[in-house]
Amino acid sequence: MIHGVTVNHNTSHFAELMLRSLFVQNSLQQSDFTITVLDNGSDDEGLEPLKALLAERRIPLVQTGLDATVAVEKHGLALAGFVEGVPNATHYLFLDVDMWFIECDTIRTMLSELAEERDCFANQARVFGYYADRVIEGRGGVLGGGDVVGISFSTTVVEDVHEKPRRRTYTTRVASRCSPVCCAIENSGIFRGVVAEAGLTPATVFGNGEAVHYDTFGLMTHVMATHDLRATVSSKTVCHFTETTYRPELRDTKDRDCHRMLEELRAGRSMNTELFRRSDWRDKLT
Repeated sequence: MIHGVTVNHNTSHFAELMLRSLFVQNSLQQSDFTITVLDNGSDDEGLEPLKALLAERRIPLVQTGLDATVAVEKHGLALAGFVEGVPNATHYLFLDVDMWFIECDTIRTMLSELAEERDCFANQARVFGYYADRVIEGRGGVLGGGDVVGISFSTTVVEDVHEKPRRRTYTTRVASRCSPVCCAIENSGIFRGVVAEAGLTPATVFGNGEAVHYDTFGLMTHVMATHDLRATVSSKTVCHFTETTYRPELRDTKDRDCHRMLEELRAGRSMNTELFRRSDWRDKLT
């Protein structure tokens, strides 16, 4: 059984867009496929329309016990809890709530590609940035797509309780990862064990003046590599709004574009238009 999962976080209309695109673009009638929507205490205006779609499709909406405040660890915590609670799936399909499918049979293709690869535990889709107008993750078949750059990260270190805290700055590299935007992962005891011990949340490892930051799924990806298991990049591409929860200053534009696409899907019209692949508003985000 293939079990899909996404996490709603006051992003209900984005979840509806993702799900509607999933069923339009993927032939799942003969597949043993199910999906669950996890929810972090959402109370937004799009929740009731989303619940109506979920009832129609018999998709469960499961509360995670986390609230709707924004924190970087909540996505990974919710998904790790899901893996623990669903041990019998053959594969997990992890989907960001603010992505959507733009190519036919993406799920079937990703699973087929994963089955053909030796020593692979995961296959992620290439991620096209709706506002970047290019592939932002998985470009050239490489995890991370080459967009990773050095960032400055600082933390306060207290060496003596009687002294004033000193700030130290670490030059930080962002590690590659299997992207949780859209990835299929084969269920195994190794994977579930890594999730139980290392988790799926972000982590930062400090060295001498340097550090490595592992975004959501990043640490898990690298721990899996210690078992000689790697992630690969699919030939299929999905679209992604990016940082919908974390960048409230950009939310109005994303809400508008999401509702425009939802209008088309609710009316049963085709997704073969520029609207679903490229935003008229992308230049306003720079």
